[in-house]
Amino acid sequence: MRKSYLLPLLLILALTSCNEGKDNPEPEAKAVSFNFRLDPLPEATKDFELILSQKDGKVLLDTMLTGRTSHALTIKSNDTKFDVTTVYQNPNTTAYSMRTYIQVNPDGWHIDEQLTNWEEDKSRPTVVNYTNVNPFKGPSVQFGAMHAELYRSQFVGQNDDMLRVEYNRQFPTDLTYLLLPEQGKYIFAEVTSPVTYVDFSNAATAVKHKFINSTPDGVYGSYLVGLYGYPETGNEKNRVTLYVSANNPPEYDLQYPPTGIKEFLLIVSYLKYQNNKGYRHDYYHIGPTIPTELPFIPEADFSVAKSQFNDFQIQFAEDKPSTYSTMWSSWENVRADWVISVSPEETAFNPQGLLEKLRPTLLKDKDLSGFRIYRTMTRTAKGYTHQTMNDYLSNPEAYLRMEPKQFRNVYTYF
Repeated sequence: MRKSYLLPLLLILALTSCNEGKDNPEPEAKAVSFNFRLDPLPEATKDFELILSQKDGKVLLDTMLTGRTSHALTIKSNDTKFDVTTVYQNPNTTAYSMRTYIQVNPDGWHIDEQLTNWEEDKSRPTVVNYTNVNPFKGPSVQFGAMHAELYRSQFVGQNDDMLRVEYNRQFPTDLTYLLLPEQGKYIFAEVTSPVTYVDFSNAATAVKHKFINSTPDGVYGSYLVGLYGYPETGNEKNRVTLYVSANNPPEYDLQYPPTGIKEFLLIVSYLKYQNNKGYRHDYYHIGPTIPTELPFIPEADFSVAKSQFNDFQIQFAEDKPSTYSTMWSSWENVRADWVISVSPEETAFNPQGLLEKLRPTLLKDKDLSGFRIYRTMTRTAKGYTHQTMNDYLSNPEAYLRMEPKQFRNVYTYF
């Protein structure tokens, strides 16, 4: 009689499988600790929501935290990098601000949004009257101060020999700068009161600077030159505007003071690439001197293949950037801006699917289907990666030292 060995064999296989499972258990999640701080704008914003999630979208932490305070947090995970999301509501406009950093280690981060913004309600209306100015025709006036974005100038007096400049002063003690490019003369003046008089007869002679390759191949259209000066080395908040021009005369690209500035921040922007219409290139250089040659790339280092909220795809040139970001805006059902920072190794993702997995508490029951892409931007600095670039941007002390000293941003709006 034939014997059946099928049932015993199945039992043996089942027992073996069970034993293998016991010999190779899933590793127990480890405790991961980190410190995190966010200083949102405006200052009236008190709280923000912090979400940490895995690459697969599983939320590990979702909590409300106090702004402008360092928080020691702990989660359990076998991962070393996470998707980090912050959400808060502007109490003045009720609009929401969101940021997500894909696959980063946020330990030690201090995101200070006031480093690159200033609040209008803290400014003071100020008038600087420059006496003994030789009158001239035309709008050729270059005025700068610490964080002075806008100003108005006009000649006044019986002989039109006094130039009056009105602007909003951001600091109690401000350093102002006036350059008259047609005369090639400049003067610094400290301002501590709402009205100040400065004798322009004490003005000095500025240096005229010309770039070797001010119009590199691959670029067309106008370009903008911005020059800013740091009276103190490494203090970004004490930055004085020295020169801003979109239509430079052929004999020079900019003018600058030979003394009184420890470091210069040069920003040169080209509005369009021939092969990538609508893409803009900003080149940054920080140092005690101004370069004579600019390392522009001949065309944009990326192109967007798809820009739908549920399907974003991007392509990079051989020289990949350090990191890139996309900005999405919603105006239909809820007012919100969402910036997503991503490694260039990841060229396709689904923002809508990510948001549905995150499900921020502050946006509960909100219709979030109305997001549209607003901007895509790459950041590139030699030796910097997605992680280290965001480490730098999330460290106020390092940011105030303005490192790296040379970098570029390439971006396009939709």
